[in-house]
Amino acid sequence: MSLFRRALERRTVQQFGDSSIPTNGSLMTPTASGVAVNEQTAMKLLAVHACVRIISSALAGRPLRSMQARDGVLVPVAPAPTIVSDPFGGLASTRFPSRRAGLKQMAVSVLLRGNAYAFVLTRDYLGRPARLMVLHPDRVRVELDDDGSRTYYLDRQRVENPEDIVHITGLCMPGAAEGMSVIAYARQSIGLGLAAEEFGARFFGQGAHLTGVVEMEANLDKGRAREMRDAFEASHSGLPNSHSIGVLTGGAKWKPISVSPEDAQFLGTRAAANLDMSMLFGVPPHMLGQIDRTTSWGTGIEQQAIGFRIWTLDDWLGTFEDAWTTLLPRGQYARLDTTSLERTDTSGRYSAYVQGRTAGLLTQNEIRARENLPPVDGGDDINAPLNSAHAGDGPPEEPPPPDDPPAPPPKK
Repeated sequence: MSLFRRALERRTVQQFGDSSIPTNGSLMTPTASGVAVNEQTAMKLLAVHACVRIISSALAGRPLRSMQARDGVLVPVAPAPTIVSDPFGGLASTRFPSRRAGLKQMAVSVLLRGNAYAFVLTRDYLGRPARLMVLHPDRVRVELDDDGSRTYYLDRQRVENPEDIVHITGLCMPGAAEGMSVIAYARQSIGLGLAAEEFGARFFGQGAHLTGVVEMEANLDKGRAREMRDAFEASHSGLPNSHSIGVLTGGAKWKPISVSPEDAQFLGTRAAANLDMSMLFGVPPHMLGQIDRTTSWGTGIEQQAIGFRIWTLDDWLGTFEDAWTTLLPRGQYARLDTTSLERTDTSGRYSAYVQGRTAGLLTQNEIRARENLPPVDGGDDINAPLNSAHAGDGPPEEPPPPDDPPAPPPKK
């Protein structure tokens, strides 16, 4: 690689700020737009940041439970194993991440890099995982063995027990040991969005293109022309000098050649970048501020939110559930509760409860539990009608028959 190419790479990366977190070397070269794109710089694009935030927050905010089959129905295990109730140690000490914070870190890792890793720090007396530590993906290297198993290297040291590594992958090529990095495959589109944002900032800050020329009747040498240009820019360019009055002397004339941002397709490019990121991460456009397309599918925003829950979030929820299920005892299954995502408005929610109660699908206490209300006596009878006493109470007692009237006195 030439010295010019290396200098160009260093200059391009530094304009976004240096980062202490290492980055894939293959992503350090500039894209066609002249912008270097990696997981650090990609998060500077608002659409990417919003997509990662929405998906990671929706995933990490779900309660994690351990379920066990009883009579063909999955019921929560009480008490829940430590790997479910406090997998990262945040409940025991503030020095460690909470369950939500740890899951969010892993979600961000798999969304940007296609892989998320965690190391089993401690195990219980039965040898089952009890606590995890989230790993940066640059610290881990994976090799695929001949039999299809994986060998892990942490900080260039081989991990003796591969079961000490929790590996979550996103989209993955067949037979590949690691997931595909979204940033690596979409770096050109992300670079275009970053370049458009920088163009807009420079347009308002100092002008991103030549807005005009100063014409002189006499010929000027390079030094004199540079001095006139610098003096004119110092007096009239930038936001502080906007709308100021310009004075030209010596026969100079100002000839505007301005190009509007619309003509340069600036606004259209930014809107297209938002839609590209929406398509890339599977986030509905209205969540990124593209409200002009909310009725393009289904009946509007509500249907798009349902589609996001089914077609995007369900896959990520299942991926994390599968990873946590392997850490639980045999016969137990990890589940991320999505009840809060399915809550509608109060009227619609109560109507659904009435239908479930009438059809015998929900008991009164099950409905109250979903509303975070305490149980009531007799609320577990699923066959009790809504407008009468509970079925287990038996038929109402019949009133006692009236006493026989007294016999009439004998006739004299």
